[in-house]
Amino acid sequence: MSNPCVADEFASGARRVELILSDVDGTLLDHSQTLTPGVKAAVEAASAAGVPLILATGKALGPWVGPVLEALPLPLPRIHMQGLHIVDPKEGVIFDRTLDEAIFHDTLAFCREHGITLTGYRPNNVYCEETNEHTDRLIFYGEPTPEAIGAWNEELGYSFNKLLVMSDHPSMLRLRPLLEARLTGRAALTSALPGMVEILPPGASKGAGVAWLLQRLGVDPGACMAMGDGENDVEMLRLVGLGVAMGNAVEAASAAADAHTAPNDEDGVARAIEKYVLAPRGLMA
Repeated sequence: MSNPCVADEFASGARRVELILSDVDGTLLDHSQTLTPGVKAAVEAASAAGVPLILATGKALGPWVGPVLEALPLPLPRIHMQGLHIVDPKEGVIFDRTLDEAIFHDTLAFCREHGITLTGYRPNNVYCEETNEHTDRLIFYGEPTPEAIGAWNEELGYSFNKLLVMSDHPSMLRLRPLLEARLTGRAALTSALPGMVEILPPGASKGAGVAWLLQRLGVDPGACMAMGDGENDVEMLRLVGLGVAMGNAVEAASAAADAHTAPNDEDGVARAIEKYVLAPRGLMA
C-alpha cells in the first residue's frame, strides 16, 4: 500500500534522497533488457547532483554487467544474488555468503522427487545437471550461461550462494509450499520471475544485503530511495526511506512500497528520479 505522506515529503524536498538503489530486471532495464536513453539520462543527472545509483539485483556476474556498468556514471559497489555477493569496484568482493551444503542435498532430493530443474549459483557460474527450456530462460537475462555437468559431484562441490528451482509457473505455485515446509527454519525462499523459486541462506534477502552495504558506507537507509518490481525486492523497499514500486510490480512489491511509478517499459525509473530527486532540487526544466 502506498504511503502518500512519505512520498509527499520526498517530492516536496522536506526529506532528501541521498542515494538510489535499483533492481535491474523489470526495473532499471525494459522488457528487452535495454537501459533506455531516458533512464540513462535521469541516472546521470542524479549522479551529477550528488545522488548516485547502486545496483541491487538477484543476478550473478554474467554478460549483463558490462553494458549496464558502461552506461552508469560512477563506479560503485554492486549487490548481487539477493544480497549474498557484494562487489566494490576498488576492493573487489567485500561480502559473500553461501548456503549450508545440507540445504543443497535436501533441495536436490526434492527436485528429483517432483521432476523439476535445479541450478546452483556461484558469482560467475550457473550449474545444472543438464540444460533444458527452463535453464535456457536464464540466458535472456544475461546470466552466466548454465553449465551442464551431467551429475552433481564432489569435484564441483556442493557449496553455492543460492539455488534456483525451476518449472512451469503453475507447478512452482503448487510446489513452493511443499519446498518451504521441507526447508523451514533452515533457508529463505523468494522469487523474482514466474516459474522460479530461489533458495537462500536463512535470513538472507536483497534488503539484508542493502542494509549491510549501507552500514558499511555510513548511509542512513532513511535517506535512500529504492525501486523494484519483484517479491525479492520487498525487504529492500521496506528498509529505505522511500520505496518505489514499478508499474509492472507484483502485488507483494506494490504493497510494500511507499509510492509507485510507471512501468519499466515507460521509463519508470526515470520518472521516479525526476519526481523525488531532481525536481525537489530544482533541476527539472
